[in-house]
Amino acid sequence: MQRTQIYFEENMLEEIKSRAKSMGISLSAYIREVLQKDLNEKKRAPEKLDFSEFSGMWKDSDITLDSIREKAWK
Repeated sequence: MQRTQIYFEENMLEEIKSRAKSMGISLSAYIREVLQKDLNEKKRAPEKLDFSEFSGMWKDSDITLDSIREKAWK
C-alpha cells in the first residue's frame, strides 16, 4: 500500500469524517472504499460508441418510411 497526501476543503473533510464514523471505519478506509466503488463503476459502464462517421450515410438514398413499411409487410 502506498501513502499519499490529499488536501480537502474543511467542510468536505468534516462530511467525510462524519460518514466514515457513521460506518464505523477509518477515514482512510472510507476514502479507499469510495474510490474503489467509483473505479469499479467505470469498468462496468458501457463504452460509448462513436457513430459520427456514419452520419449522413443514407442522405443520397431514396429510402422513406413508407418504402420500408411496404417491404416489411410483404
